[in-house]
Amino acid sequence: MDALRNRTVKELQELQENAEEIERLALESQEVQELQLEREMALAANRSLAEQNLKFQAPLETGRTDLSNKYEELQKLAERCKEQKAKLEKFSAAMHPQTLLDLLQVESQKIEEESEKMAEKFLEGEVPLETFLEQFSVMRKLSHLRRVRVEKLQEILRKSEASQEPGRDSQQQPPPHVP
Repeated sequence: MDALRNRTVKELQELQENAEEIERLALESQEVQELQLEREMALAANRSLAEQNLKFQAPLETGRTDLSNKYEELQKLAERCKEQKAKLEKFSAAMHPQTLLDLLQVESQKIEEESEKMAEKFLEGEVPLETFLEQFSVMRKLSHLRRVRVEKLQEILRKSEASQEPGRDSQQQPPPHVP
């Protein structure tokens, strides 16, 4: 702008018609020079950052691949966990005390019936004495063991239910009315 202040009106009018001269003056101006320098510095900084970013590309790609593999592994483990949980829940349901009691009672009844059939076969003469004594004593022993276990489990279940009921009753009963 300083170059234009010292010129006459006639020189300014001639300058107005000369596009090349206007462009040259504009490019030589301090403001444009500063902008050009800033632009070049920004380009150099961008180039430097781009080169640094390119150095990180390989580790980034490796990291992405590793992360993807770990995610797939996690998905497989989560699915396996779900399957194991389902098995555990199924097993836990089968091991519920009432279920165990029912199964034990059924098995106790079966061995009782088998020992009775064995005694009937012996009395009818279908089974020799030695065979009868061996098998019948094993069956009766098993029958008695199961009966004792059934009774013990019934007692445990009764105690468990009894210990839970007073807690329920005290929670369900309203507080006494005070006049």
